[in-house]
Amino acid sequence: NYTPEVFYSLVILSSLLTLPISAVTILLIVLNHRLLVLFPLILLPLIVFGFGLLYPRSAASSRAGSLDNELPFVVGYVAVLASGGISPIMTLKRLANVKLYPKAAIEAKRILMDVEVFALDPISALEKAARYNPNKAFADFFGGYTSVLKTGGDVVDYMQNKIRDVFAYRALKVRTAADTIGTFAESYISIAVILGIGLFVLFAVQTILGSAAGGGGGGGVQKIILLTTVFNPLVAAAFIFITHSTQPKEPFNYYKPYVFFGIGLVTVPIILLVPPIIHLSIPFVYRLAAALTVCTIPGAAVSIVDSRAKRSVERLLPSFIRDIAEVRKTGLAPEKSIEELSSRNYGGLTPVVKSMASQISWGVPLRQVMTNIIEQTRSWITQTTMFLLSEVIDVGGGTPEMLGNLADFVEKIFQIEQDKRNQLRPYIFIPYFGAIMIVVTTVLMVYFLTSPIVSGGGFNPFASSLSNISGVTNTMLAGAIFTSWIMGFVSGKMGEGSVAAGLKHASLLAAVSGIVIYVATIFFHIAGV
Repeated sequence: NYTPEVFYSLVILSSLLTLPISAVTILLIVLNHRLLVLFPLILLPLIVFGFGLLYPRSAASSRAGSLDNELPFVVGYVAVLASGGISPIMTLKRLANVKLYPKAAIEAKRILMDVEVFALDPISALEKAARYNPNKAFADFFGGYTSVLKTGGDVVDYMQNKIRDVFAYRALKVRTAADTIGTFAESYISIAVILGIGLFVLFAVQTILGSAAGGGGGGGVQKIILLTTVFNPLVAAAFIFITHSTQPKEPFNYYKPYVFFGIGLVTVPIILLVPPIIHLSIPFVYRLAAALTVCTIPGAAVSIVDSRAKRSVERLLPSFIRDIAEVRKTGLAPEKSIEELSSRNYGGLTPVVKSMASQISWGVPLRQVMTNIIEQTRSWITQTTMFLLSEVIDVGGGTPEMLGNLADFVEKIFQIEQDKRNQLRPYIFIPYFGAIMIVVTTVLMVYFLTSPIVSGGGFNPFASSLSNISGVTNTMLAGAIFTSWIMGFVSGKMGEGSVAAGLKHASLLAAVSGIVIYVATIFFHIAGV
């Protein structure tokens, strides 16, 4: 960490160090005008200085956003410890070691550093954290906490009220994010579809007219290739990044679908190159559609299976916690309560409950059992629920009242997640609409511009003089298929909050694009296909 003076001194120094690069670039351009493409290097000092000025605001925004995702769970965790009579300093020490809340753990370590290194008392350290934390909800929570501690108020009652406020704040953030993503979806359609189709038509007409005039039309073909392989993916990546920064998300990433997607990419060159080698007459557009479909199937299958398993576990999690609370009312210990419930059906959660009961029957301590379950499951909600359950039992003895509060907490979390999915689901279909428009428009445009017959029985002069009609047609249709495939990833990110979820949409859109082109060739003659 740097003080503002030190940080901005480093920014100015870095900007000055880039001045020689700028001066050398100016000299090279003066000596050779062909090096004008290096002009951005002249602006390098200004770019470095501007980045330095923007970095603190960007870092603060990122810090606040990451805390937003953990806030409900952190408040619930602190409430559990407070209800068990744990002091604020011990609460911070325990929070600093919680791996499930990495960003909140960093904040706790900052507060502990003020206490243990700079000799601030815990209340003053909490007040400082509340004053300078960029996340307003997090700062408000610690500010209220310190006020209650200073006045001797009811900490447990404050925590319960704060949990309600945090859930209301979380629900508002989800609704706001859904509205923002809706705006992004409309913007994406405007840029990727409307502008994309316009440029596509422009370059296609340029290609066909240039070829008809004897120029070969190569420049237009190159522009179509750049549009579909550079411009469209960059636009999609930009909207995925913007959507990612807006959506509520879990603090951990899951890479298994991407690993299988990477393995599936091996099939692309095989499907594209093998048929011509073995003399199979399959048009390039169909090979491309098949390759893009097949390469995403492994990752899509893993994503679908894991997503269903995750939702199946989370759906009955509140019922399981509430059942533990009910069984505890009979006087059974928490461990015995879990063993008693292992015979019930909790859907996808049943294997987890049975595993817990088996480990308990073998004499494994409950905290170790929960640690093992956390390592085995991928659902962050399940992980944090099991962690809170172990804390409730360890700190508060697992009373029915505390377990009931935990069940209410988990149920509210699940409801918010369900609302988030319901609000985002409509945005899945917007990229589908755009992909269908692109494919259909391209097919019709190819047909009308390359068909030798025009209305009235005459001949199309452009089609009759095209020098490479097959190459032009394949380039345009392949571009439409690839663009549709890219839109599938955007669909998954906007509608389901994950690029991995977009693998199945990408696979489906690539297959549908190939089928649409095939059906079109049945009714229309499309040269080269």
